Amino acid sequence: MQLVKAKELAAAVKGKILSGNPETLIESISIDSRLIKRGQFFFAIKGERFDGNNFIDKALENGALGALFSGNLEICEFPSNVLLIKVEDGVAALGDFAKAYRKKFQNVSIAAITGSNAKTTTKEMLFEILSQRGKTLRSEGNLNNRIGLPLSILELDYSDKFAVFEMGTSLFGEIKTLADITAPQAALITNIGYSHLETFISPQGVYKEKIDLFNSIPDGGFIILNFDDAFLKNFKPRSNQKIISYSLNKTSANVYAKSIVLGSDKSTFEICATGRSIKISLAAKGEMNVLNAVAASAVSLAFDFSLDEIKRGLENFKMPQMRMQTQITKSKAIFINDAYNANPSSMKQAIKDICSTFANKEITLVLGDMLELGEASDKYHKEIGEFIKTQKIKNVYLIGEKMKNVKDVLGDGAFYTTDIDNLLSSIDKNNFNENTVVFFKASRGMKLEQIYKSLLQNNAISEG
Repeated sequence: MQLVKAKELAAAVKGKILSGNPETLIESISIDSRLIKRGQFFFAIKGERFDGNNFIDKALENGALGALFSGNLEICEFPSNVLLIKVEDGVAALGDFAKAYRKKFQNVSIAAITGSNAKTTTKEMLFEILSQRGKTLRSEGNLNNRIGLPLSILELDYSDKFAVFEMGTSLFGEIKTLADITAPQAALITNIGYSHLETFISPQGVYKEKIDLFNSIPDGGFIILNFDDAFLKNFKPRSNQKIISYSLNKTSANVYAKSIVLGSDKSTFEICATGRSIKISLAAKGEMNVLNAVAASAVSLAFDFSLDEIKRGLENFKMPQMRMQTQITKSKAIFINDAYNANPSSMKQAIKDICSTFANKEITLVLGDMLELGEASDKYHKEIGEFIKTQKIKNVYLIGEKMKNVKDVLGDGAFYTTDIDNLLSSIDKNNFNENTVVFFKASRGMKLEQIYKSLLQNNAISEG
């Protein structure tokens, strides 16, 4: 973070300085009193499970130069040189500060990505492309909500040339807020699917929320439009917004793929755009990741990157952890961990990709619950069971309360339990060999990666 004066911060968040010097220079902030470094400024954030206002003393003990807080605080208990700024809402103040801070970086080209699936993978692909031309900032991990995204924006530096930020949402109005803070020049919605249906009820609700990112793009800015998505393909921009469309294989799109070959360790294809094409060798499995690469390419074109630069960036890309992460066991069986998250659309696509990529092998599925699907959760899980019946699958192992619905559809064609040890012992009875692919997928809250790791240890890893 670039240096900011206390009075500048207070003005941005509509806060009141109660003590300390308004000219104090703040070089970085933290929202975690346990990890705060000496000289940092503490933002006391009130969340669902914690209230940072209760840890101001701890933050100061650990070296914080002051704190931003909401609620009541006996300031007489603190030395007069401690910088204390009072606000109405700590989370809103963090967003307001990030919004004001972002305005300092008008020369940085910023892209924002949201969608039901593939946000992180596409972001990482785009990062590899953009980084070739200069220092590029990206949001790390899952820092994509009303707390995480502002923290990412506050990492902007005057040496940055590009930035790419991921946006997540679980509440109506959240994307609008995040887009207002970020002010991107280019926006990508990867797709509209069955995510956070406890709030959004249906894909139509997801569309209503996600489309606020497109609506936020200023005149002259770029909308990156997925022609393969049933909801997005008919979006009508304002007259002065620019569109770059993309598709897996529709030649009517501005950017599309052809000559796709899906391999067990990589995918090869040609990206077609600007009147020419170029061959790509991508270290990622499945049709979905080819589409992600095309999407990242379309964003890159908005920033005037060439197909040659796009090729170099994509071929330098490596899949993030727990997204089609692959290990080969001592017996030459292939274990694939895609357990970072799951919803009905991503679950079906992933299973489809595994079956097409490894068409000549025996597929074993290890699946856990898809969470946050609301009242229709049972229905969506049963649909997964019906979908599995259309695929060539040898074994299916299910864990979690909601996966009982999949078991009801598959009957004797699946093993079901809610006990981890029971699952592990049952899977370990298999004779995994060079003809075996074991695929793991569930929502993040199911922690299926722990089962993946245990099975790998039991089967011994030979190479990755």
